[in-house]
Amino acid sequence: MESIRQRQVAKTIQITMSEIVQQELTNILEGAMVTISGVRITPDLFTARIYVSIYNHKNPDSILDALDKNNKFIRGLLGKKIRNKVRSIPQLEFFKDDTLEDVQNLERIFGEIRKKDEEIDKLRDENL
Repeated sequence: MESIRQRQVAKTIQITMSEIVQQELTNILEGAMVTISGVRITPDLFTARIYVSIYNHKNPDSILDALDKNNKFIRGLLGKKIRNKVRSIPQLEFFKDDTLEDVQNLERIFGEIRKKDEEIDKLRDENL
C-alpha cells in the first residue's frame, strides 16, 4: 500500500513529466504522441517507475529505448523543476503502458460475443 508521501511525489512527478514530454522532448520522441499514464514510486522514494502510452508511431519500443537512453538528461530536466519539492530526485525507469491496447482487444472480443449472441437469438426465434 502506498503512503501519502509516495502518492504526492508520484503525482508531482507525473504532472512534471507530462510537461517535460510536451515541451522539451519533441526531438527524442520522433513525432510520436506520448502520454504519462502513471507513476509508481518505491517506498524509499529513490526510484520512480513511469508508465508511458505511445501513439502514432510504427515502433513504440524504439521510443521507449530513446527514453531509456536519454534517462540522465530527462532526470536532469525533472530535477530542475521539482528540486524544491523533494529531497532527492528519484532514478527513472520507463515502462510501456498497454492498458489502452488491452481495452481495445476486450472491446473487440465483446463485440464478437454480442454478434454471436444475436445470431443464436435469431436462430432460436426462427425455430419457434
